[in-house]
Amino acid sequence: MTIFRSMAGALMLATAALSQAAAEKSIESNEQGTGYSLEFSYPAVIAEHPALQQMVLAERQTQLTQLKQWGKDWVSENPERAVETDMESFITWQTVANLPRFLSLTKDIWDYSGGAHGNWWRSSIVWDKQLGTVRKPIEMFVDKQAFDRVMHERFCEALDTERARKDGQEPVAGKDDAEYWQDWMERCPKPSELDIILGSSDRKTFNRLAVYVGIYTVGPYVEGDYEIDLPVTANLIAAVKPEYRGVFAVSPKSAAKARER
Repeated sequence: MTIFRSMAGALMLATAALSQAAAEKSIESNEQGTGYSLEFSYPAVIAEHPALQQMVLAERQTQLTQLKQWGKDWVSENPERAVETDMESFITWQTVANLPRFLSLTKDIWDYSGGAHGNWWRSSIVWDKQLGTVRKPIEMFVDKQAFDRVMHERFCEALDTERARKDGQEPVAGKDDAEYWQDWMERCPKPSELDIILGSSDRKTFNRLAVYVGIYTVGPYVEGDYEIDLPVTANLIAAVKPEYRGVFAVSPKSAAKARER
């Protein structure tokens, strides 16, 4: 399992371009038993919000319970290999942006539960410090359709460019969901259906944004995942729910281009 553990370590150490994680302390808790292991960490800022910390630790317990069951089943079916730890999970929470009212976080999970390789994925949430509630970033917009109207074309263009960079082929126009079964490796899913990650360069407003595309979503396992950075524009802010618009700002690069015009 050394190869898998090294892969997981590399994934967990790599931070998203939007992340503030490098400068903060983390709280770690590792547990290993017969047939399973769990390595878990979250930024210390989560502990400043008891309800959020309780949610995070409850998720840890759920994952640990599942791993223990998998490990028990593994040992039962493979008694001669009971000393091996073949059910592994690495879960890392990271701070993307810590604003006066909101805390933007990502959760990276890497799992191995048998087979040729492990799997990984990323999700994101926004914690409202004022209300003590959690929501998905997309919920801060008027609706998914409003978000897609502004971001879909830009997202597809950027995704196709990244695909071309990975496979060395010329970019192709991303296909929409209706053509999914024709060629899923060229499809362009609606960004609202994926994980939206909100970031900040000034720690005051959300002026950075990325769309996370997990493995197998638009290509084979070997292609890996994508994190597509997109600008926060005035048009996008217009698609934000009125009560949240004040916490969004146009991306610095977009603002500079607007001034040039």
